[in-house]
Amino acid sequence: MFIILVILIISVTLLYSQGLTDIEIKNIENDAYSFYEEGCRLEELGDLEGAINNYEMAVEKYESIVKSKNSIQEIIADLYNKKIAYLYYRLKKDDKYIINAEKALEYYQLIDSELYPRSGEINELYKNLSIMCKKIKQYNKAIKYYNLRLQKKPDDSKVILALNTIYEALGNKSKALQVLIDFDKNYSKYKIKKKIAKVYEEKNDIPNAIKYYSEAFEINNKKVDILEKIALLYHNIGQDTSAIKIYNDYIATKPEDYILRKVYKNLGGFYQNIGDIDNALEAFEQSDTIKFDKEISLILGQLYYERGYYKKAKDNLSKVRETDPTNPNVHYYFGLIYRKEGKSAEALAEFEMIKNHHTLGPAAKQQIEYIKKSE
Repeated sequence: MFIILVILIISVTLLYSQGLTDIEIKNIENDAYSFYEEGCRLEELGDLEGAINNYEMAVEKYESIVKSKNSIQEIIADLYNKKIAYLYYRLKKDDKYIINAEKALEYYQLIDSELYPRSGEINELYKNLSIMCKKIKQYNKAIKYYNLRLQKKPDDSKVILALNTIYEALGNKSKALQVLIDFDKNYSKYKIKKKIAKVYEEKNDIPNAIKYYSEAFEINNKKVDILEKIALLYHNIGQDTSAIKIYNDYIATKPEDYILRKVYKNLGGFYQNIGDIDNALEAFEQSDTIKFDKEISLILGQLYYERGYYKKAKDNLSKVRETDPTNPNVHYYFGLIYRKEGKSAEALAEFEMIKNHHTLGPAAKQQIEYIKKSE
């Protein structure tokens, strides 16, 4: 009985703490609602600044009686969040968005309970505030809200990548890497491993870069650009055999054709870069057999020309010409082949077509000069 009496006394004290009567409180509520309605009207008309002014007046009125009614706290929270902060966001006034979103957050946290949970609004504000604070470089606040998001969802790799970016922006590279590594100890995510690998690559720590790129590729083995990256890193430390092995090991798994042709293309490029033209030709042919690729056919035409296999060179260049009749490289290499075959007129015709080309033009003019002098 005593406890009930105390509660009643506290309630009455709160209600009249500002010397307001029931009628005065009701009048303030009516005034607040009038400002709210005017805000809605102006918002519909597109007068966002005017709407904000009225919503802020409504909040001011409600806050003057907030201690008297718990339900008013929810109204204020929604006004800050769904009206004032939202309209500042639409007006691209990011700093004012943050101020009002944080006020909304305070009220939602105040009224949050098991009976009337507000976790949805709170988590959404954590997300919006973390992104907005990061955007306008309020990094300390951004870190705070990203960490609050992690408490709710510890396996969120997007949050970790955002924190990594923030620490990098702050010049704290060791912390930037550490947040990635700490996350990776508990959760195996492709993007995190790829990011760690990239950091080690930039630090020229090739063994660790290979390690994390390889783990990333294990998670998503359709990302053949990662396979290419690993091969290149092996090449950079003089381990071409290991580079070729990872390609062949993957080919042995019989991936789908759309992936396999990319792998053969990358392998062909690798062989070409290390000067193994025979294996480069074989890999490029494998890729082009799966599906025609203008770029690969052009490379094959050039390589076969350089090896003296003119018929194969022309076969591949002809495939390119069918889809791209004005390709300057096709004209140039056909011209070179015709010269080798002693077909001066045909060669001259090819070079004439590209003599004004911005890159191949000078070489074409030189070939034209040679042909005319030899006639």
